Amino acid sequence: MQSVCPTDNCNSNECVELTDRELSVCTAICGSIQPISFTQLKRTTNLHQEVVSRVVRRLTIHGLVTKVDGKYQGKCDC
Repeated sequence: MQSVCPTDNCNSNECVELTDRELSVCTAICGSIQPISFTQLKRTTNLHQEVVSRVVRRLTIHGLVTKVDGKYQGKCDC
């Protein structure tokens, strides 16, 4: 597990603990210069679509990822 914060000046209460799978998806999204599609995300992470879907939903709920024109964009450095 690794802690990731949704903002640059967060305190430890705002940080989110990510599993290896979640970190993999977060890194793929945050590391992309352009917003990344779901298909590209599945291909990049080599994870099943249901896993990617659950992870993206969790990352979105915690403010680490946003959806822009049907693609995903990171809001932090993972």
